[in-house]
Amino acid sequence: MSNLNPQEFESLRHHHLYGHRGNPSTDRVTSEAWQKKPIQKPLTATWNQSIPHNDIVKLLNGFKPREMEDKWFVYADGPDNCGNAVVHMHRSWTGYKMVEAKLIIGSDGAEGALEKDTRFTEITWESDPKRYNGQTEEKAKEMAKEVCRWVLGVELP
Repeated sequence: MSNLNPQEFESLRHHHLYGHRGNPSTDRVTSEAWQKKPIQKPLTATWNQSIPHNDIVKLLNGFKPREMEDKWFVYADGPDNCGNAVVHMHRSWTGYKMVEAKLIIGSDGAEGALEKDTRFTEITWESDPKRYNGQTEEKAKEMAKEVCRWVLGVELP
């Protein structure tokens, strides 16, 4: 049995899953920046999760790992002319995609002006137990929110 108290155990578990706290990238990370593998057994659900408009750039810029303790590789496709984008979240060591989240970026019609109605609309996650054991919709959303918070510096309400 472990001699860790519950807080120490949770801290160790968090580090195992999410690694070091990330620094938001000032440059756009592209899909070619790291190894990646697609989701093998995808499950998809709707997700009505608002995104603070001040954090959209951090979300779209993504995150490229720099050392072993950086556990995630994150990049985004888009947005297209309608404001649709997709954020891809991969484990850095294996390249396995764990989550893909679609979002829509609201606009007030003025060039470059964002409104507050920016949100994730859909989430797809890896359900293959060989890649991630016990991934449910709830856990996938929790994982995506924590990658946003811990790795990208994006606080989702």
